Amino acid sequence: MDESNIPSFTLGDFDPNYVSRSFPTSEYDATGSAPTPPVMEPPAGSEASGTMSGSASTNTGSKRSRTSGVWQHFDEVAMTGPDGRHVTFARCRICKNKLSAKSSGGTGHLKRHAEACAKKQGIQLRQQQLLLNPDGTVRTWEYDPMVARENLARLIARQDLPLNFGESPAFENYIKNSHNPRFQAVSRQTTTRDLKNVYDKGYESLKELFSTCTFSVSVTSDIWSSRAKEDYLSVVVHFIDDDWQMQKRVLGLRLIDVSHTGENIAERIREVIDEFNLADKIFAVTMDNASANSRAMEILQPLFCIYAQSFLLHQRCACHIINLIVKCGFKRVNVHIDAVRQAITWLTASNPRIAQWKRYCCASGEPPRKFLTDADHRWNATYFMLKVVLPYKDLLTVFLQTRNGPKNSDGQPILTDHTWHIVERFNQFLETFHDCTLLLSQVYYPTANLILHNILEIATLLKEYENDDLLMPVVFNMKQKYLKYWKDIPMLYSFAFILDPRGKLRGFLNILSLIGDIINVDYSTYYADVKTKFYEVFRKYELKFQGDRL
Repeated sequence: MDESNIPSFTLGDFDPNYVSRSFPTSEYDATGSAPTPPVMEPPAGSEASGTMSGSASTNTGSKRSRTSGVWQHFDEVAMTGPDGRHVTFARCRICKNKLSAKSSGGTGHLKRHAEACAKKQGIQLRQQQLLLNPDGTVRTWEYDPMVARENLARLIARQDLPLNFGESPAFENYIKNSHNPRFQAVSRQTTTRDLKNVYDKGYESLKELFSTCTFSVSVTSDIWSSRAKEDYLSVVVHFIDDDWQMQKRVLGLRLIDVSHTGENIAERIREVIDEFNLADKIFAVTMDNASANSRAMEILQPLFCIYAQSFLLHQRCACHIINLIVKCGFKRVNVHIDAVRQAITWLTASNPRIAQWKRYCCASGEPPRKFLTDADHRWNATYFMLKVVLPYKDLLTVFLQTRNGPKNSDGQPILTDHTWHIVERFNQFLETFHDCTLLLSQVYYPTANLILHNILEIATLLKEYENDDLLMPVVFNMKQKYLKYWKDIPMLYSFAFILDPRGKLRGFLNILSLIGDIINVDYSTYYADVKTKFYEVFRKYELKFQGDRL
């Protein structure tokens, strides 16, 4: 076969189904002979143009067939002009345009047209791809490199990926071979600029949103420590947007390189609030229960225009209160927990020892498990450490005894049956506190209406274990801390419970009775006070929105 007649491109580069649907895949059939171009009979007079008129037909005469491969993409059309002369054109099978087909002109112009037309058709096919929107509607999609770069920057920010992720050969190969062959690698310098642009767009969008909104926002603030031992104060807002969807936005993460006094904390929070002009839209500010935070709220309260009522402005974090309650219990069982902690530290201190432990587990028919020690400042880390190690208590005890493991001051193994019994009982007791913390620490659905349920659940648990032989000292200390913070129930929790359609005033009265019976407190006066304050806040909202009904 003459290779000079094979076209230098294929339409399959742009649409793999197009060639098989419209064109032959080879210039020669199975017998080795060149096929006759298909006959396409246009409507009479449809090929007339300019001053030419008369009949037009495809060339089916006895002339030798065209041998160039470019004729796969064209139909040869003969037209008769007014003077009776016959003119031959090549009609593109894609765009139906006519080009000169004189034999003296060659086929180079036909090849160039077919190549350009096929590329154009490929782009059009890509533009016609459809995607489903989240609401179920359909939209067309076209690849846009700028949109791809912006989304890559968002991915890197959300997943905390390295800035050079976009120029990784592995990532480029994955995208090109699996999603889009036109993807181009993005350098870390470009990604840095894109991240700044994404931040600037989001910043301006937030400022515009808060400048025109009519809703209130609730603020949470906390101090975090980085790996570089630097402290940062975060300011986060939650609000219900105009579509009744709960939203969360981080407004600021400010370096606090001075002492954590109430004055310094208040100054950082005020800077962020003023930057977004939110001083007159704050419903409540939630912070950890610390003296510095209480002092900061004393400074901030006169600066914020009270959106609802002043007694609703300062709220103490419920999860932090649970943390304080649990830590009181840890003090009484810390000796036994520390024994488990020492055993895990000894086990993981040597790689050969870890290998021996794995072999020992396999020989005992148990899957090997590596244990991690807890963090001092996170009680739930201790809960998880105990939860993981308890199923291996028998194996771990024997392993330490047979390999000269750590011993106590009396020269006895640190892990005894009594230690395991107390640890297991205490960890079972902590499960309710963990579940309550997990439920109340969510940020994408309201949790204020759930706190009274958890206050009742914790009170019931403390009542159940207060006469337990092993945990009686533990529960006594925890109950005192519970009464310190939740004997006087914050009024915001009560309002949220009443506004929950499952609660209302009747349900609120019932749950107060249940809590009061457990901790021996009469809440009848509190109930009347809540009703009075609730209607005061309701009338203020009614006046603010002038009786509008949603």
